[in-house]
Amino acid sequence: MMSGAACFAGFRFLDNGCSWYETNHLGGCLRLSSPRPQCSAAADTNTQRHLRQAEGRSTPEHTLAVLMPYRGAGRVGDLHSLCSRLPAHLEAIGVQYRLFLLNQVDALPFNRGALVNAAVRLMGETDGLVLQRSGMPPPVFDYLAIHDIDRFPVRNGRGGRVACDNATAEYYSFPHPSPRVLHPSSFAGGVLVLQRAHFEAVNGFSNEYWGWGEEDNDLFLRLRWCGWAPRHGQQLESCMEHRDCRLCARQKRAVDPRRLQLHRERVGAQLARPSRHMDAAFDGLHTANFTALRRTTRRCGVGESVHVIDVALERADEIV
Repeated sequence: MMSGAACFAGFRFLDNGCSWYETNHLGGCLRLSSPRPQCSAAADTNTQRHLRQAEGRSTPEHTLAVLMPYRGAGRVGDLHSLCSRLPAHLEAIGVQYRLFLLNQVDALPFNRGALVNAAVRLMGETDGLVLQRSGMPPPVFDYLAIHDIDRFPVRNGRGGRVACDNATAEYYSFPHPSPRVLHPSSFAGGVLVLQRAHFEAVNGFSNEYWGWGEEDNDLFLRLRWCGWAPRHGQQLESCMEHRDCRLCARQKRAVDPRRLQLHRERVGAQLARPSRHMDAAFDGLHTANFTALRRTTRRCGVGESVHVIDVALERADEIV
């Protein structure tokens, strides 16, 4: 965790070890000495299920699923920078991984959290996420990188005057015991690396954040309640690059401020309820409503491919 002296735009860390924003807008600096027993028990159950799925398969100790929520998978240019950086970085540090582009194809507003929920649900199905050759079982993923397509490690280990090799070697390693966030001014956005068992234990993201914003804060509150508050990787301001993709930038500019305010009010309402952790049981991974329409692969860098999954989300009630 970065020290209290660390300071980023709009995200200043205090001497209590938490950011100014969390301390003042997310209920204070709340950290448990150890995870809550019910959360640990759920995570252990999930881990055992993953191990049973992997029985009889020749699999590495840890396998990472890089999940990239997106809308408009036909726009190849938005993937170019990530494909030229991330696969080479993961291979250089010895991470076993697969890349997935989760392409929202319905007419509803973009929903980053629901797309990730859909992908993790698909992991539990027989055919999984991966297009496999006949007779080959899909890999079992035990940790996730929930990844914006426009954020990635700097090239060749250079980050201004800071040597990034040591810092970036840790970024995508198995996150034990806590999740790891790779965005200097976010709690769970940009890139969040966490155990699949933990994601499942908190019932994933809320599905109620239609449009950009606040779904990452909601997930942060779920993780923090369990005692798994994400920690920040080191030297993020120098060693992770952000190039806002053209389509992403246009969609963010088009966000209705009223909808964003409703998202913020939803987070605030959770903080005001003593039993807010119960919300996760009724809204999340297990209640995501979607259809996986098509699965294809696309070249991503030299010798690597990204699995593209077209996802149609569904929502019964009217979107404000």
